[in-house]
Amino acid sequence: MNKNKLKILLLAISAAAGISGCGKNSEEEKALADFSQSMSDFSVAIREADEKINSLDVSSDTSVDELLQILDDLDAEFTKLAEIEVPPQYAGIEPLADQAGENMSEAVSYYHSAFEAESFNQNDADVAYQYYERAMQRVEYIGYILSGDEIPEDENVTVYEEDNDSMILDKWLNDDDDDENENENIEDADVGESSVE
Repeated sequence: MNKNKLKILLLAISAAAGISGCGKNSEEEKALADFSQSMSDFSVAIREADEKINSLDVSSDTSVDELLQILDDLDAEFTKLAEIEVPPQYAGIEPLADQAGENMSEAVSYYHSAFEAESFNQNDADVAYQYYERAMQRVEYIGYILSGDEIPEDENVTVYEEDNDSMILDKWLNDDDDDENENENIEDADVGESSVE
Protein backbone atom coordinates (compact mmCIF):
# COMPACT_ATOMS: atom_id res chain seq x y z
CA MET A 1 0.00 0.00 0.00
CA ASN A 2 1.43 3.41 -0.93
CA LYS A 3 2.48 5.12 2.30
CA ASN A 4 2.41 8.56 0.65
CA LYS A 5 -1.27 8.17 -0.26
CA LEU A 6 -2.09 7.13 3.30
CA LYS A 7 -0.21 10.11 4.77
CA ILE A 8 -2.04 12.52 2.46
CA LEU A 9 -5.39 11.11 3.57
CA LEU A 10 -4.52 11.21 7.28
CA LEU A 11 -3.23 14.79 7.10
CA ALA A 12 -6.28 15.86 5.12
CA ILE A 13 -8.66 14.34 7.67
CA SER A 14 -6.92 16.27 10.43
CA ALA A 15 -7.26 19.50 8.44
CA ALA A 16 -10.93 18.83 7.68
CA ALA A 17 -11.64 18.17 11.35
CA GLY A 18 -10.06 21.51 12.25
CA ILE A 19 -12.17 23.37 9.71
CA SER A 20 -15.44 21.66 10.59
CA GLY A 21 -16.46 24.10 13.32
CA CYS A 22 -15.84 27.33 11.44
CA GLY A 23 -18.99 29.43 11.13
CA LYS A 24 -21.45 26.58 10.75
CA ASN A 25 -24.82 26.06 12.37
CA SER A 26 -25.19 23.05 14.64
CA GLU A 27 -26.72 20.81 11.96
CA GLU A 28 -23.91 21.55 9.54
CA GLU A 29 -21.35 21.11 12.32
CA LYS A 30 -22.79 17.69 13.16
CA ALA A 31 -22.74 16.62 9.50
CA LEU A 32 -19.11 17.71 9.19
CA ALA A 33 -18.19 16.01 12.46
CA ASP A 34 -19.86 12.75 11.36
CA PHE A 35 -18.11 12.96 8.00
CA SER A 36 -14.76 13.63 9.64
CA GLN A 37 -15.23 10.67 11.99
CA SER A 38 -16.19 8.37 9.12
CA MET A 39 -13.11 9.42 7.15
CA SER A 40 -10.95 8.95 10.24
CA ASP A 41 -12.36 5.43 10.77
CA PHE A 42 -11.65 4.65 7.12
CA SER A 43 -8.05 5.81 7.35
CA VAL A 44 -7.51 3.71 10.50
CA ALA A 45 -8.94 0.67 8.70
CA ILE A 46 -6.59 1.18 5.75
CA ARG A 47 -3.59 1.52 8.06
CA GLU A 48 -4.56 -1.63 9.97
CA ALA A 49 -5.02 -3.60 6.73
CA ASP A 50 -1.62 -2.40 5.54
CA GLU A 51 0.01 -3.53 8.79
CA LYS A 52 -1.69 -6.94 8.64
CA ILE A 53 -0.64 -7.53 5.04
CA ASN A 54 2.95 -6.53 5.77
CA SER A 55 3.11 -8.82 8.81
CA LEU A 56 1.84 -11.93 7.01
CA ASP A 57 4.12 -14.95 7.21
CA VAL A 58 4.23 -15.98 3.55
CA SER A 59 5.71 -19.36 4.50
CA SER A 60 2.59 -20.24 6.48
CA ASP A 61 0.05 -22.64 4.99
CA THR A 62 -2.71 -20.23 6.00
CA SER A 63 -1.15 -17.06 4.56
CA VAL A 64 -3.32 -17.04 1.42
CA ASP A 65 -6.53 -17.47 3.42
CA GLU A 66 -5.39 -14.73 5.80
CA LEU A 67 -4.58 -12.40 2.91
CA LEU A 68 -7.97 -12.97 1.29
CA GLN A 69 -9.73 -12.28 4.60
CA ILE A 70 -7.81 -9.01 5.00
CA LEU A 71 -8.79 -8.06 1.45
CA ASP A 72 -12.44 -8.93 2.13
CA ASP A 73 -12.36 -6.69 5.21
CA LEU A 74 -10.74 -3.93 3.17
CA ASP A 75 -13.45 -4.28 0.53
CA ALA A 76 -16.07 -3.85 3.26
CA GLU A 77 -14.35 -0.64 4.40
CA PHE A 78 -14.31 0.73 0.87
CA THR A 79 -18.01 -0.09 0.57
CA LYS A 80 -18.61 1.93 3.74
CA LEU A 81 -16.55 4.77 2.24
CA ALA A 82 -18.83 4.82 -0.80
CA GLU A 83 -21.86 5.06 1.50
CA ILE A 84 -20.59 7.99 3.61
CA GLU A 85 -22.86 11.03 3.54
CA VAL A 86 -20.68 13.77 2.10
CA PRO A 87 -21.26 17.42 3.13
CA PRO A 88 -21.80 19.89 0.28
CA GLN A 89 -18.39 21.48 0.86
CA TYR A 90 -16.77 18.17 -0.10
CA ALA A 91 -19.18 17.11 -2.84
CA GLY A 92 -16.26 16.20 -5.13
CA ILE A 93 -15.44 13.31 -2.82
CA GLU A 94 -18.68 11.43 -3.44
CA PRO A 95 -17.96 10.19 -6.99
CA LEU A 96 -14.38 9.39 -6.00
CA ALA A 97 -15.56 7.33 -3.04
CA ASP A 98 -17.99 5.46 -5.29
CA GLN A 99 -15.26 4.76 -7.83
CA ALA A 100 -12.84 3.68 -5.09
CA GLY A 101 -15.42 1.25 -3.73
CA GLU A 102 -16.18 -0.21 -7.14
CA ASN A 103 -12.52 -0.63 -8.03
CA MET A 104 -11.64 -2.24 -4.70
CA SER A 105 -14.53 -4.71 -5.05
CA GLU A 106 -13.25 -5.68 -8.50
CA ALA A 107 -9.70 -5.98 -7.17
CA VAL A 108 -10.73 -8.28 -4.34
CA SER A 109 -12.86 -10.39 -6.68
CA TYR A 110 -9.92 -10.88 -9.04
CA TYR A 111 -7.57 -11.64 -6.14
CA HIS A 112 -9.95 -14.38 -5.02
CA SER A 113 -10.05 -15.72 -8.56
CA ALA A 114 -6.25 -15.65 -8.80
CA PHE A 115 -5.58 -17.42 -5.51
CA GLU A 116 -8.52 -19.82 -5.48
CA ALA A 117 -7.87 -21.28 -8.93
CA GLU A 118 -6.41 -24.79 -9.14
CA SER A 119 -3.08 -23.12 -9.83
CA PHE A 120 -2.27 -19.46 -9.17
CA ASN A 121 -3.67 -17.29 -12.00
CA GLN A 122 -1.13 -14.55 -12.69
CA ASN A 123 -3.38 -12.81 -15.24
CA ASP A 124 -6.16 -12.37 -12.68
CA ALA A 125 -3.62 -11.19 -10.10
CA ASP A 126 -2.31 -8.55 -12.53
CA VAL A 127 -5.84 -7.30 -13.26
CA ALA A 128 -6.60 -7.30 -9.53
CA TYR A 129 -3.55 -5.15 -8.82
CA GLN A 130 -4.56 -2.62 -11.48
CA TYR A 131 -8.03 -2.30 -9.93
CA TYR A 132 -6.40 -1.98 -6.51
CA GLU A 133 -4.15 0.83 -7.78
CA ARG A 134 -7.19 2.65 -9.19
CA ALA A 135 -8.98 2.40 -5.86
CA MET A 136 -5.96 3.76 -4.00
CA GLN A 137 -5.55 6.56 -6.54
CA ARG A 138 -9.11 7.69 -5.77
CA VAL A 139 -8.24 7.63 -2.06
CA GLU A 140 -5.26 9.84 -2.81
CA TYR A 141 -7.50 12.28 -4.70
CA ILE A 142 -9.88 12.35 -1.72
CA GLY A 143 -6.91 13.29 0.45
CA TYR A 144 -6.05 16.18 -1.87
CA ILE A 145 -9.62 17.45 -1.76
CA LEU A 146 -9.84 17.23 2.03
CA SER A 147 -6.59 19.13 2.47
CA GLY A 148 -7.54 21.78 -0.11
CA ASP A 149 -4.49 20.89 -2.23
CA GLU A 150 -4.38 20.82 -5.98
CA ILE A 151 -4.64 17.42 -7.62
CA PRO A 152 -1.37 17.07 -9.59
CA GLU A 153 -1.71 18.14 -13.22
CA ASP A 154 0.05 15.04 -14.48
CA GLU A 155 -2.82 12.92 -13.16
CA ASN A 156 -5.08 13.86 -16.15
CA VAL A 157 -7.62 15.40 -13.82
CA THR A 158 -9.69 18.52 -14.40
CA VAL A 159 -10.49 20.42 -11.21
CA TYR A 160 -13.56 22.62 -10.82
CA GLU A 161 -13.42 25.10 -7.97
CA GLU A 162 -16.28 26.68 -6.10
CA ASP A 163 -16.12 28.71 -2.90
CA ASN A 164 -19.23 27.86 -0.90
CA ASP A 165 -16.98 28.20 2.13
CA SER A 166 -14.07 30.63 2.14
CA MET A 167 -11.80 27.97 3.63
CA ILE A 168 -12.82 24.99 1.48
CA LEU A 169 -12.61 24.46 -2.25
CA ASP A 170 -14.81 21.91 -3.94
CA LYS A 171 -12.89 19.86 -6.45
CA TRP A 172 -14.37 17.57 -9.02
CA LEU A 173 -12.62 14.79 -10.84
CA ASN A 174 -13.61 14.84 -14.48
CA ASP A 175 -12.81 11.38 -15.74
CA ASP A 176 -16.09 10.32 -17.30
CA ASP A 177 -14.29 9.67 -20.58
CA ASP A 178 -11.59 7.72 -18.76
CA ASP A 179 -14.23 5.63 -16.97
CA GLU A 180 -15.87 4.76 -20.28
CA ASN A 181 -12.49 3.63 -21.64
CA GLU A 182 -11.77 1.77 -18.41
CA ASN A 183 -15.10 -0.05 -18.60
CA GLU A 184 -14.35 -1.17 -22.16
CA ASN A 185 -10.94 -2.47 -21.11
CA ILE A 186 -12.37 -4.16 -18.04
CA GLU A 187 -14.93 -5.97 -20.16
CA ASP A 188 -12.03 -7.16 -22.33
CA ALA A 189 -10.21 -8.33 -19.21
CA ASP A 190 -13.22 -10.40 -18.24
CA VAL A 191 -12.81 -12.44 -21.41
CA GLY A 192 -9.19 -13.23 -20.77
CA GLU A 193 -6.94 -10.22 -21.26
CA SER A 194 -4.53 -9.65 -18.43
CA SER A 195 -4.25 -5.88 -18.38
CA VAL A 196 -6.55 -2.97 -17.70
CA GLU A 197 -5.48 0.40 -19.03
